[in-house]
Amino acid sequence: MADTLSTTVAATPAEDLAVVREMANELQDYLLGEEVYYTLLVVTSQGEERIQSSCGDLLARLHKLAGQSKLLPPAQLDELSSIHRRIDATTKTMQARFLALILREVRARLNSLQWYLDDCDEDRRQCRVQFPFEIRNRQRIAELVKALGDKQPTDIQAEIAATDRRLRETTVSADFVWDKRVKEVYPREEYWYLYVLPTL
Repeated sequence: MADTLSTTVAATPAEDLAVVREMANELQDYLLGEEVYYTLLVVTSQGEERIQSSCGDLLARLHKLAGQSKLLPPAQLDELSSIHRRIDATTKTMQARFLALILREVRARLNSLQWYLDDCDEDRRQCRVQFPFEIRNRQRIAELVKALGDKQPTDIQAEIAATDRRLRETTVSADFVWDKRVKEVYPREEYWYLYVLPTL
């Protein structure tokens, strides 16, 4: 049906852990490279998968794993702590490159959101259908901004604020737009854009 919303089936905690494990293994090479988006070969329960990753994707998966930690058995919790330590050590050692990649990704994701909102002006129905998929950019931006902390440039702050104004102006309150199994990971107050849908 043409009006059915795009689906966002959440990866299981085990699948997220497999991805962050591989990203931690590849993190130094990734930070030494020039590409914002990086293709990982990850073995999950579905077999071998090629997954596009980035600083934002890594941080988003770590956030989700933290929110679902009670679903992880003790051995996987221990592994997640070990992965965190490795990531922290690498990003601290290579902080300048890490922050530079984060800034490039925030700008790329803001551009993608702006293009999506421009398209919304042309086709409201398709805008609504694609919203759950497209709004991933805003959530990735949120996790990237947390990592930037007080190093967030004022122009980035202004552009995020402008994008949020556009989002608020073109949406209405709705149920959680992603997989309901992860709703508790994204409280409405902080992740308000996951609880709205574009007006028709």
